[in-house]
Amino acid sequence: MQPLSTHTGKVMPVDTRGFNQGYVGKRMRVELTDGESLEIRLHELTVCAKPEPCCGITYVLISSSRSDGKRDKGTAYWNALGNIEKFQILGD
Repeated sequence: MQPLSTHTGKVMPVDTRGFNQGYVGKRMRVELTDGESLEIRLHELTVCAKPEPCCGITYVLISSSRSDGKRDKGTAYWNALGNIEKFQILGD
């Protein structure tokens, strides 16, 4: 758990599953709990008082392992932290 400041200036412990503000703008590989693998550029880390459903990441999709066409490359998406199995930083 990492202490993060809220917009009120209070510090609260929130499990961000390893994500931090320093990763914003980075290219990453993210594996979701449903087995989908994404390559993304992290746009924003959302942290709130309760871990779900509002804590998550906003990202721009570079590629996806899905073949059903339900995600468009170059489009911004949001995903809850609870749906993220693991991630890896790939670069800037």
